[in-house]
Amino acid sequence: MSSTADRRRLKRRFIDAALWLAASVPPVAGAHAQTTDLGTVQTSDSGDVNSAVYQAPTTTPLTVTQPTSVIDKHYIENNIPPTANYDRVINVAPSVMTVPGAFGGGDAKISIRGFQNGQSNLTLDGIPLRQYNLNQRSGIFIMTNDLGGVAVDRGPGTASTVGDATFGGTVALQTKAPMSTMATTATTSYGSFNTQLYGLQFDSGQIKGTNGASFFLDTQFTKSDGYFTNTARERENVALKIQQPLNDNTTLTFVSINNHEIRNYFQGASLAQIKAYGPNYGLSSSPNSQGYAGYNRYQLQTDFEYLGLKSDYGEGWHLDNKLYTYGYRTPPTILGADVSGNSRLGTVFGASDVPGTSNPVDYRSYGDVIAVTKDLPDGAVKVGAWADHQPAHRANFNVDMTLAQKYISTVYDQHLALDTFQPYVEADWKALPDLTITPGVKYAYVTRSQSSLVDPFTHGPLDYSQTWGKALPSLAANYKLSPNWSVYAQAAEGFLTPPQVTPGSSVQPQTTWNYQVGTSYQSKTFTLAGDVYYIDFNNMIASRTVGGIASYFNAGGAIYQGVEVEGTVHVGNGFSVFANGSLNSAKNKQTGQWIAEAPNATAAAGLIYEQGNWYASLTDKWVGSRFGDVGEKQPLSPFNQLDMAITYKVKNPLPNLAAMTARFGISNILDSRTIVDFGGYSGGSVTPLFYTQIGRNIYSSLSVQF
Repeated sequence: MSSTADRRRLKRRFIDAALWLAASVPPVAGAHAQTTDLGTVQTSDSGDVNSAVYQAPTTTPLTVTQPTSVIDKHYIENNIPPTANYDRVINVAPSVMTVPGAFGGGDAKISIRGFQNGQSNLTLDGIPLRQYNLNQRSGIFIMTNDLGGVAVDRGPGTASTVGDATFGGTVALQTKAPMSTMATTATTSYGSFNTQLYGLQFDSGQIKGTNGASFFLDTQFTKSDGYFTNTARERENVALKIQQPLNDNTTLTFVSINNHEIRNYFQGASLAQIKAYGPNYGLSSSPNSQGYAGYNRYQLQTDFEYLGLKSDYGEGWHLDNKLYTYGYRTPPTILGADVSGNSRLGTVFGASDVPGTSNPVDYRSYGDVIAVTKDLPDGAVKVGAWADHQPAHRANFNVDMTLAQKYISTVYDQHLALDTFQPYVEADWKALPDLTITPGVKYAYVTRSQSSLVDPFTHGPLDYSQTWGKALPSLAANYKLSPNWSVYAQAAEGFLTPPQVTPGSSVQPQTTWNYQVGTSYQSKTFTLAGDVYYIDFNNMIASRTVGGIASYFNAGGAIYQGVEVEGTVHVGNGFSVFANGSLNSAKNKQTGQWIAEAPNATAAAGLIYEQGNWYASLTDKWVGSRFGDVGEKQPLSPFNQLDMAITYKVKNPLPNLAAMTARFGISNILDSRTIVDFGGYSGGSVTPLFYTQIGRNIYSSLSVQF
């Protein structure tokens, strides 16, 4: 049988399995339903603490047209350490893997269905966040205290889902809303590795004489010595959100978030270093080592601002517009040339001097996201666009660390620009009272340009640009079988340009077709959702990192397919149990080999108790085996992590206190310290580098609200 016939046969089996899955959950009359607006990730429920919908770590709204796990503020506040980033929040969802990354474990590597950094979409209040090379990081803009919720949309979205790599799913972050009453909240936290947090938040409540305006201002400072040796870090974050109703139908929103951090940069450790110094080896304390903490330093300044206007103009017309800018700037990050210790010392200035690199990066995005919707008797039509211009500068210089980063030579020095325009049109058609069909199409227009004093591959000056454009159709449907049970199906084409352009490069944009069907059921007693998916890749882009420089290449075609299930049961007396899991496959079409960093399965399960002033949870997350590099190189074994969290919250504990919240948690209770990720290859000796699991650690916090 031909390969085309094989794929058709596989798709038929895929659809048959999906229909069986959708039919496997019986309807229950009179159950409580939940609705979610994926644009704002705000959930609505009765607030009944004794319902499965309220207690579920992840829920799939009944209105979705793709596999979606919504994680609300209730879960974040009670389960996530206050110093953690959003990667810790989404780790509970099926098909999601997060492992320690660079920067001493403060940033995580995130995989969704096996898609890696740059192969999925990240938004904050609906605004796509991206870097010129499509990299995404979890700890550079917002802290978890300022999140109102997160949605992990594992599908490609519809035409109105804007972003670079929507085919790999979208992590939609939503800032929280200001409180309705005036309050001041002070928070302090302390935990393992001398990890500290100090925060102060002021909520204005509704200000008299301003037509209901309100705002919050949240300031936080964190510091930690880090789990890995000599990986200390400090972070300051200030978030402001103002909401100003202009009239009964129009609201103006302003958000500004500023972040500054400084830390030691940890690129991973070699197997020899882990064996000799232990699994928590990070950086050296010896100035004669290329892995010396003083030679691997990083500073970062980011900001994120937008002005949003949301209005209902009457007669079914709606406008949602966000004009934004965000920026990322690092003074030269300094790195040892070979942190594995397997290269000799010596530079042109001295035989015993320590070689290293200096790497400044600076980029800023300017853009707008606009959507206009017209309600119709049988549905609605939406037209909109995302436009973004991102100039950037990056450089890499060889330097002598012993002589205070004295310049030796230039590896690259580039001025870059990434310009994107994505207009779209989409319709919601109520074909039947309970059936909504959503066809749409967007056009992805992308230009990459560069003006290099020194190009990393040609090693000379280079001015070059390249433009791509492609129409991307999508079709989705949602059918309500009952008030608390729905099924959905979706097909969409995806597109992603190469992360860099070089004359004569053979790297081509990758294209995808996503197919998936699923179901969601919700009642007071239990929630259950499941889906099956099939994704056909062409020209898949892979990368290999040596000495901090990534090289991109087409790895041929690939097939991603799998099954995902998640559910929660409220068993009574304050107790709920939850579980989710996925079976995932991501293999090269030509060779049958596994795609790098794609786990073959994930699973999570836990117990939740909430009664009166107490909340407690016990959660275990397991990730299956995978390979760290292409060609099934650098095999990585399965690993799991067991966590617990306890919260005690009381209102009006003293006459001058509105509320007090005490939290305590243990992460990685079993103290697993196995190797969990491949970090690329060091420069010079091209030695494989790895990250280990962060060992057992505790945290505690106290918040008082005046």
